[in-house]
Amino acid sequence: MISKILLLWAVLLVVLAGAGRAEELIPDPDVGPKISGCRQAVTLTGKIAYAKEVGGYFFQTGQAGDKVILNQNYDTLKKLARRNKAVKMGGRVNPLDLEARYLFIETLDGKPYYGDKAPLVIKPKKSNPFF
Repeated sequence: MISKILLLWAVLLVVLAGAGRAEELIPDPDVGPKISGCRQAVTLTGKIAYAKEVGGYFFQTGQAGDKVILNQNYDTLKKLARRNKAVKMGGRVNPLDLEARYLFIETLDGKPYYGDKAPLVIKPKKSNPFF
């Protein structure tokens, strides 16, 4: 009986410790400068995918690497991700970013694309002056 109670407390402590370390995601506060830095026009073919770890929706291009979408339109991108088919994208990247990690989309399959949601990033923790 006592061992069951101790086990229950141990499980409860593990669950609470994990919940305390959960990281909150917020829209990227630096998305404005990232968008203004995207000046080089590109045309790529690839698939739309979603992963919370990389900020939401991103463009899988194969050889050119994965690109986080700076102007996300959740409804449009969700439909394309579920289709899991290649799309032709016209947009811009930052020519000074050697990896070109970020992508501003202007057209998808020749149609104008509009997105107003920033990718997600981990919310910075408040610094404690006493530690």
